[in-house]
Amino acid sequence: MAYVDCAAAVTANIAPDCANPLTGGYTGRAVLFPVGKATFTVDATNPRTVTAITLPVGEKWIVLDNKMMTTPLEGSVTQSNGDSGKLEYEKTLVIHGPKRGSAFAKDVVEPLAESALGFFAVVEKRDLVGNGTWEVIGKFQGLKVNPDGVVRNENENGADWVITLSCKERFSEVVFFDTDEATTRADFEGFLAVGL
Repeated sequence: MAYVDCAAAVTANIAPDCANPLTGGYTGRAVLFPVGKATFTVDATNPRTVTAITLPVGEKWIVLDNKMMTTPLEGSVTQSNGDSGKLEYEKTLVIHGPKRGSAFAKDVVEPLAESALGFFAVVEKRDLVGNGTWEVIGKFQGLKVNPDGVVRNENENGADWVITLSCKERFSEVVFFDTDEATTRADFEGFLAVGL
């Protein structure tokens, strides 16, 4: 049997489109829904894909946008953790919020810090690929503020609020993807428009 060089196939899997390489990081736009209020629909063949999110009429959620963050979600990570005897993925979401005043304290800082059940977040990535653009963090175990996880130092980080939340989950990545890219984007933009 003749030798066949597979380098081209391997390269294609690593960089599917050299003209549009993968881009890391988040845009800074996200919505955080209170745990226990939302109803999820997941893909029957892959529970890592949330296809719909609904909340009771009148329920509010927290909206983060890149206009209010100087370093959007910098420090957010996912890492494996087997301390419990089974492999889990520890996820950390770090929110940098430079807004001041009582409204931001009432609508963002205090609800995040005081929630007993936590939140789940749908976070937009810079790599706009459709299935994979909107990451869901906290679906299986709500994101809760870490001990000492709310900090604002007037002399550091542009005096941003730095709010660090974390959770442990079964899957390395969970995404929000409803039907196609256009439908999912419309859903996400709708969440941004209605939240606090």
